Amino acid sequence: MKIGFIGLGIMGKPMARHLIEDGFETYLFDINRAAVNDLATLGGQASESIEELAKACDIIFTMLPAAAHVAEVLFGENGISAKANPGTIVVDMSSVSVSDAKSFAERLKANDIFFLDAPVSGGEPMAISGKLSIMVGGDEEPFQRVLPLFHSMGDSIVHVGETGAGQVAKLANQIVVSINLAAVSEAAVFASKAGIDLNKVFAAIRGGLAGSAVLEAKMPKIINRDFEPGGRIEINFKDLNNVQETANSLGVPLPVTHLVKEIFSAEIASGFAKKDHSYIIDFFERMANHQTPKGGKQ
Repeated sequence: MKIGFIGLGIMGKPMARHLIEDGFETYLFDINRAAVNDLATLGGQASESIEELAKACDIIFTMLPAAAHVAEVLFGENGISAKANPGTIVVDMSSVSVSDAKSFAERLKANDIFFLDAPVSGGEPMAISGKLSIMVGGDEEPFQRVLPLFHSMGDSIVHVGETGAGQVAKLANQIVVSINLAAVSEAAVFASKAGIDLNKVFAAIRGGLAGSAVLEAKMPKIINRDFEPGGRIEINFKDLNNVQETANSLGVPLPVTHLVKEIFSAEIASGFAKKDHSYIIDFFERMANHQTPKGGKQ
C-alpha cells in the first residue's frame, strides 16, 4: 500500500512523519520543498508534482489551509481527479465547509475515486505527539481501509457518519473551542487586572468545572505571552465562517458563536491574522486597558 500526503505545514508535516515512522511507504508533496526534503531524510518519498504522487498512491491525504487549495489539488489540470487510479481513496483532513466536502465527494465519484472528510482537532501539539482527534465522514469500507493510518496520527478516531459528517463534528468542535478561547482570555484579563498571579489562578481553576483541554493548552501560552502559532487566528476565523454558513443553511441561530467570530475578525483587521488563536486575548486587553504580564504576575 502506497500512501500520499499533500500539505506539509504546521499540522501536515508531523502527521506525515508519523506515517513514515510507522513504516508506511509515504509519498510527499508540498510547495515548500524544505518540508518535503526534511521528511525525505526520515524515509519519505519526495514527489516532484501532484500528478506523480497521484499516479503512485493508493490512499492520498490532503491537509491544506482552505477549500480553494483542496479544490485545486483535487481538480486542477494535473490534479488527483484526473491522474489518480480508479479505486484510490482521497482523505481530506483539512477543515472545509460541509457543502464543499459533499461536492468533492460527488466530483471524485465520477472518476471512481473514494472520498473521506476527516478533519482533526488538537492543534500542533497533538499532531506532533500523534494524539489528534480525527472525525471522519464517508462510506464504511474506505474508512476501514484507512483506519490503521488514522491510528498513526490520532488517539481518538470516530466514524461520525456519511460524507460531510466529519466536517459537521469539526465545526461543532470549533464552536466549543472558540467560545472557550474567548472565556479563558476574558477570565485571564479579569483576574490579572485584579492583581492576581495568573499561575495561581490557573492552578486554582484547572481541576474544577472550568478545567478544559483549551485551558490546559492555552493558559500557559497566555502566561508566557507565547503567541507563536499552533493554530492561527485566520484559520480559526475561516472555520467560524464555515460554522456560520452551515448554521444558516440549517436555520440554527448561533448568537454566542457569532459574537466570538467578530472578535476574531477584529484581531485580523488589527493585523494579527497569523498569531496563535489564543492571541484574541489582545481584544479583551485593549478593552480593559490592561495587558497580562509575561510570567503571570505583576
